[in-house]
Amino acid sequence: MNVKDCPLLTVEKIEKDLVTYLSSIGNIFTVFDQQDSGCISYGVQAAEQNWFVKYSENREAIGYMKNAEAIHQEVAHPQMPKLLNSFTTDLGFALVYEWIDGEVLGTPAFPGKEGRNQPESPHFRFRQLPLSKVIAALNTIYDVHAYLEQKGYVAVDFYDGGMIYDFDRDELHLCDFDCYTKGPFILEMDRLFGSSRFMAPEEFVRGSQIDHLTNVYTMGAAAFVFLADEGGRELRDWRASEALYHVARKAASPERSERYGSVHEFYRAWLEAQN
Repeated sequence: MNVKDCPLLTVEKIEKDLVTYLSSIGNIFTVFDQQDSGCISYGVQAAEQNWFVKYSENREAIGYMKNAEAIHQEVAHPQMPKLLNSFTTDLGFALVYEWIDGEVLGTPAFPGKEGRNQPESPHFRFRQLPLSKVIAALNTIYDVHAYLEQKGYVAVDFYDGGMIYDFDRDELHLCDFDCYTKGPFILEMDRLFGSSRFMAPEEFVRGSQIDHLTNVYTMGAAAFVFLADEGGRELRDWRASEALYHVARKAASPERSERYGSVHEFYRAWLEAQN
């Protein structure tokens, strides 16, 4: 079967159970069923190629998946997986993405701080890479978010569970944009979705504005997660250059007025500090 003829690229609705359908057109070689998002995903080999199929029968999760579908129809970046198709079942909704080789840095298989610090965890192994490779991966994260900022998007629920790193090619991709949203918005709950390691103070305050300044904090926090011992914010905890430390520290300032004015501005300062 030619790749272009793979049913996953053209199917609109299936009448049978999803697993039965996927097994009838190819081979399910892995299942991701430990997420708390209400979704279950499958790695499927069909037409001599691997595909990623994300599925849910949960109404709220489907809403976020359709939000991701709308985002992918508007944006495209080399380090974002391509969304290739969507289809429905009698009970649910599925998205078909290109398969990305690599390992998710934040995985339910290694939960919490203890899990992340296990030597075999992808998160731990990533942090042990040469600084140049970790910084290059952070550059990718910042490049994607500067691009999304330009398109008017605010990152929500950004964390290492949305990072796929290929240790053989030293290449990072970002995935899971289900909660990203267009433009600033007012937080209408007591706490926004996400990992506190990456979240700005305003994401814990109902009525706060969540915007590009929030994302500046998130980008700075990501640097500390991967470049500082135990995510510490002091210079003594920092493993990269002092110049990069000061850029990350300004970005991750608790005071919104003290941060960089945009992700683009932060990213430019971050790149300059590497020279």
